[in-house]
Amino acid sequence: MLSAIFRTIVVYATVVAALRLMGKRQLGELQPSELVTTLLVSNVASICIDEPDLPLLSSLVLIILLTSLEIFSSTLAYLNPTYARVLFGKPITVIRDGKIVQEALPRLRITAGDLMEALRGKDIFSPDEVLWAVVEPNGHISTATVKNSNQEKPMLPLLIDDQIYHDNLQALHLDEKWLDSALAKRGLDRRQVLLVLYNGKQLLLVQKKTTPKGGPERIL
Repeated sequence: MLSAIFRTIVVYATVVAALRLMGKRQLGELQPSELVTTLLVSNVASICIDEPDLPLLSSLVLIILLTSLEIFSSTLAYLNPTYARVLFGKPITVIRDGKIVQEALPRLRITAGDLMEALRGKDIFSPDEVLWAVVEPNGHISTATVKNSNQEKPMLPLLIDDQIYHDNLQALHLDEKWLDSALAKRGLDRRQVLLVLYNGKQLLLVQKKTTPKGGPERIL
């Protein structure tokens, strides 16, 4: 009995430490790789508790290994935007200016009924109420709703971490040439920019800290 209590305490402390090391995102909305890691860690922990004949150290080593792999993967995703896109995916627009982007539904493998259910979960009962809705990589839907006729359109991402959002460029009747020209006016290129947001009137540009002029700038 004492042995089981000791194993449980040790495994509990190890799993808590592992989740703490993996970062605060593990406690919020999980990306696919993070969910897999969390499930595997919990499975290894449960086996360790349920099977007292198994060496405790072996299970702890596996938990530490899984934690190390997740930390390595998330660090590589931070350093390499291309790897991050492969690992996490990117947001996909499903509603724009009150109209459902129907070609996006097969890509997400969701039906119109699934989309409406997600909107009702946000107390939205018609696509007409939405200026812009996007399905995030974690599967949740984010929305910008219509509040009044004079409301500014939401800021759409055009460039984030060297990734161009072609759908949003097309929706704003722009192209990569326009984007590069807008950056060139500020003496910048894509590699120097953290993100670019635009809604047809205002452009929000945030430079990377490694550039000479760090910090956000708003261009009208």
